[in-house]
Amino acid sequence: MCGIVGICNFLNKPNTEIVKLMNKALHHRGPDDEGYFNNETVSFGHKRLSIIDIKNSIQPMIDKTNGNILVYNGEIYNFEKIKFELKNLGYDFETSGDTEVILKAYDYWGTDCLIKFEGMFAFAIWDNKKKHLFVARDKFGEKPFFYTYLDDYGFIFSSEIKSFINVDEIKKNLKIDYTSLNTYLSLNYLIADKTFFKEVYSLEPSSYLIINQDNFKKFKSKRYWFLESYFKTKTKDKYNFSTKKLDNLIKDSTKLRMISDVPNGTFLSGGIDSSIISLQLKNIDNHRMSAHNLSFNEKNFDEYADAKVVTHHLGIKLNKYNVPESNKLVEDFPKIINAMDQPMSDTSFIATYYLSKYSSKISKMVLSGDGADELFGGYPTYQADWVKRFLPRKIFKYISYFKFFLKFFKNSSGEKIGFKYRLNKFLSSLEHKDLYAHVLWREIFTLKEKKNIINEKLIGNMNYEFLDYFKKENNYVLDLNYLDRFMYIDLKSWLPNNVLYKIDRSTMSNSQEARVPFLDSNIAEYACSMPTNFKFNLFNKKKILKETVRRKLPKSFFKKKKSGFNSPIGIWLIDDENFKKMALNLLYTKNMLKLFNKNIIENIWESHQNMEFDESFKIFNLICLSQWLENNNLESNL
Repeated sequence: MCGIVGICNFLNKPNTEIVKLMNKALHHRGPDDEGYFNNETVSFGHKRLSIIDIKNSIQPMIDKTNGNILVYNGEIYNFEKIKFELKNLGYDFETSGDTEVILKAYDYWGTDCLIKFEGMFAFAIWDNKKKHLFVARDKFGEKPFFYTYLDDYGFIFSSEIKSFINVDEIKKNLKIDYTSLNTYLSLNYLIADKTFFKEVYSLEPSSYLIINQDNFKKFKSKRYWFLESYFKTKTKDKYNFSTKKLDNLIKDSTKLRMISDVPNGTFLSGGIDSSIISLQLKNIDNHRMSAHNLSFNEKNFDEYADAKVVTHHLGIKLNKYNVPESNKLVEDFPKIINAMDQPMSDTSFIATYYLSKYSSKISKMVLSGDGADELFGGYPTYQADWVKRFLPRKIFKYISYFKFFLKFFKNSSGEKIGFKYRLNKFLSSLEHKDLYAHVLWREIFTLKEKKNIINEKLIGNMNYEFLDYFKKENNYVLDLNYLDRFMYIDLKSWLPNNVLYKIDRSTMSNSQEARVPFLDSNIAEYACSMPTNFKFNLFNKKKILKETVRRKLPKSFFKKKKSGFNSPIGIWLIDDENFKKMALNLLYTKNMLKLFNKNIIENIWESHQNMEFDESFKIFNLICLSQWLENNNLESNL
């Protein structure tokens, strides 16, 4: 697990000093070691967090037989299997880790090696014979890969965008992308290959690029794995058989992800997903296992009691940590936003950051239950999709009346997501077609609200242009039922750009590696091929997943409501004077007043303070953006 940077330039020798500066910005991703490689065309830098083959597998790694050079971030869990296959093909190995396996696999299979890899990865290989750069990212987007092209410097890449910002020569060429700002204000995350800079792109999951002399300035990514094909090929397995098969697949995946030379553990919220992983981990490696839970003072947000039920039942130790006092949280906030690399405003990242910070002292590697909601229909949004489909069409013309009466209900700041907030979002999204409604269940600022708050003279017209991306992805699966289509959409966008983005940045900022057993290819492909009624009905989300452990966990466990890992932002904005002061300062910075209408910001603030409506998601969205702009001194880039 590491951080990688590099430059490829066919016109001039790469600037090695820039590579060093970029690499310096990634120290948190790899404090154990660093390395560099330079030739006439490429310059690579590497920061290493040692998990496997600690003393060897130094990077950048050179294949002595052909001169290919690799710089790599991630883990290939099935590397021993691939290594055995390559040995039978006549290959010799000098190391015991997975890094050398990638080089040899590429030498034999070329770009088809990507299909062989079960793991999380982002890497770059300089092909010494073909004189091209081959870069790739894992199937689900667990590991990040960002790139840009600048005439004076060539093709530049890094694990994080802060590497680019850390170099003045690159930073001065970057301009804020207001199209991405538009998307962020609506969704709290970005989509496809977009970043907050016009000139910087994210390599999409299950994709690769080849950079050569001919396409040096114009290159296009290619996909190597097609998730939609598994949705379209439905298994004929019976429910009971599928339950047993899924259970075995989860066991195999968890065991495969336990390969490491460092202490391990699991993030345990007390929900079904993390509990299943903890159960499997306990059975595989009980003597080294540590379970970790973050506790809140706010009752409706604290899940320690749920996690304790699980660990007591399993007979394993639970490490409990507390969110720090508000003065410490406020002090840490710039650091946390910096860890996120670019703006995102999922409130759970604060909790995930602290959970990682505290647990990393015990477990250098942890397992997470992420991915199960997208694969097995675990989100309340799928329930909303179901209800919308069966509502009489006549009711839609009364939406404005329903929303009018909502104004007379007082908001509750003590709930994770209050009833009034949920109902308003549901009613608002009913006005959209099924696909758009699904995307906009999670909407932060509506189109009308964006038009009011945005400085039009600076940014131009706000729109729903980002919905075109979801329409394009939806076209690949038009022949599927609505639930399969929307799960596919979430796997393509919400999962990599929100869920996995958050856990990678939170853990790596604390020099900790997170592995996600549910995102094993075999599990994902099988889950996608299941009939939807195996996974979901209106009153039983993740049905088959629960069935795999129904006899292994206490009955009370299955009666709990799903509760996300949100932080109590709404409460802090009302009751915590330190947090309130920080938020107010961030709302009215020079950058924010340049971008947004001050009067509208004030209205949003007062609405939340008077408990007229839960505006915490809007306020948090704005202060995360503001802190990022302040952290990176980006006024001149606006």
